[in-house]
Amino acid sequence: MTDKTLFLNRGDRRLSASGPLFMIRARRDFLRAQSKGLKRVTPGFVLHIFVRHNAGLPVTAVPRAGFTASKKVGGAVQRNLAKRRMRGLMRDIIAPEARQHYDYVIVARVQILTRAYTLLETDIKEALSRLYTTLDSAADKGQPKDSQKIESKAGGAD
Repeated sequence: MTDKTLFLNRGDRRLSASGPLFMIRARRDFLRAQSKGLKRVTPGFVLHIFVRHNAGLPVTAVPRAGFTASKKVGGAVQRNLAKRRMRGLMRDIIAPEARQHYDYVIVARVQILTRAYTLLETDIKEALSRLYTTLDSAADKGQPKDSQKIESKAGGAD
């Protein structure tokens, strides 16, 4: 049985039919990415990246993505808008650059509702490039990748 069939049998689904990302469904996977992964804070969202192959988890090469919007973002209508925007960012920006064995989690912030989508695209490209640079430099130095934390105050509050 291949890794792909394992994912499909457990109820996971692809983010899009053409994209390589599978959706993260389990709460423990979100919490693991948020607590042990690297993060980058932007005005509209917080991007978390977690490297699964360093954590001693079952080896699955398929990159996974998830997003969340709490009630801090607003009511149901605002949270759904935030999720649509995050889903679009994942499909358009993260999916083409996704690496195997990585989990990507986007946590919405209030400004995701009012920030221009082009600015959100710029933010996520910059956040991905900085996180990848940090991960690659940590790999070159032989440091554990999942024990580092990155925070950047790019303006705005929750």
